[in-house]
Amino acid sequence: MVVRGVPRRLAKDAWWLDDAAPQEGLRRGPLLLGAIIAVDLLVYGVRPGLGMALWFVVVGLVIAASQWRTITRERGMIAAAVLAATVLPMVEVVQFGTFMVALSGLAGCALILSLPALTVAGLSQALLRLPVAGLVQTVRDLFAVKVAAPSKGGIRAILFDWALPLGVGTIFLMLFAAANPVIDRLILMLGQFDADVVPEAARVVFWLLVAAVVWPLLRIAAMRPELTRVAGTWRLQSGLMNARSVLRALILFNLIFLSQSVLDLGYLWGGFSLPEGMSYATYAHRGAYPLLVTALLAGLFALLAQPYLGKAPWVRWLLYLWIAQNILLVVSSILRLDLYVDAYGLTRLRVAAFVWMVVVALGLVLIVMQLWQRQTRGWFMVRAAGLGFLAIYACNLWNIDGLIARHNLSVGKGFGYVCSLGEGAVPALRASEAAQEAGICYSRGPHLSQPVDWREWGYRNARLRASVAAMETAL
Repeated sequence: MVVRGVPRRLAKDAWWLDDAAPQEGLRRGPLLLGAIIAVDLLVYGVRPGLGMALWFVVVGLVIAASQWRTITRERGMIAAAVLAATVLPMVEVVQFGTFMVALSGLAGCALILSLPALTVAGLSQALLRLPVAGLVQTVRDLFAVKVAAPSKGGIRAILFDWALPLGVGTIFLMLFAAANPVIDRLILMLGQFDADVVPEAARVVFWLLVAAVVWPLLRIAAMRPELTRVAGTWRLQSGLMNARSVLRALILFNLIFLSQSVLDLGYLWGGFSLPEGMSYATYAHRGAYPLLVTALLAGLFALLAQPYLGKAPWVRWLLYLWIAQNILLVVSSILRLDLYVDAYGLTRLRVAAFVWMVVVALGLVLIVMQLWQRQTRGWFMVRAAGLGFLAIYACNLWNIDGLIARHNLSVGKGFGYVCSLGEGAVPALRASEAAQEAGICYSRGPHLSQPVDWREWGYRNARLRASVAAMETAL
């Protein structure tokens, strides 16, 4: 193996850069154990809050410790910035979205510290391949690690021979003791120790799940060949897609979309009266979501059709025209959804639809930019993924339940739905109840949680409690 960019003082001990080094996996064991102990202390048994955010930081430090010999100052600062930015939404509130953002940031941090070259395209590609490659590497490490045993005799040889049976046997014994009261009682009688020493099965399973997530992040170096493999150019191999079929499809699609665009311009923008018996809410609801799916499929076709556009410039302009009609279609979908919200109120699904309609419209604009600048489809995919990630990141920092509650209560619609929301809706409910001097949800409505200790603290929860306390003081 050729080692480049390694300090001379480490060149003689370069086994730690060798993906096939037999001791590489075993040396990560104490770091994995530290991550498991940290998650048990900071997360297990309490409501997710600040403790979980701190655990992600701890795991980031563990990953840095596993690569400390090769980390440069520049890479360390970039990885720290990525981890801090992705963990920040979890300090606001712990939910599925913030957890996934923090997990992707943690994976990105590991890749930044471990990959040989730092490029946006390379990191994005490696991030997509990491789940499968990590699972394969974990199985490989579990069943295919070969370590030379020490010679017979001596304490070290005895410890080496008994490490595996005693370690794995203890785990099995704890699981059986947690699942079988007879075995549990027998162990207590023989050992005469407190039952709390034996962890419950759920706790052991929790440790194993955490280990399965953290271990691949400590073994990025062994997965470099798979993560950094150059992806070939992709092209749809189908007899149905060729230059002639793409040209005919673009002409037909433009005509079909033109009819829909004319109708939307008339009914939604021009003020034309709808057919008898049809309201604007019905017209809006019938079209909002299907048109969003149509725009997504259109964007996919625009990407697949690019290799078959030929050299005639007017074919490319047909594609531009069709994408422009799709952008108009998405804008019409937004207006349709706005009309429907005015009639029936706001919901989480409708907020999500608003957000993704804007993202889809911007994605179509990116396709136009990619075509105009003659960029590769990989150029578009990286920026589209970044756009989607930014949308998810921003939504995680946004109290959507509070927005829905304020809107619905102000227009007098969807009271029952407001009562099914989370604690983010509590301040708006309390303010509305105080203004009306009457209850809205009573005992079936959302309630603010009170942190038991510092591990459960969350910035959004603290703000909500302060807002409600201020209202109660004013009243």
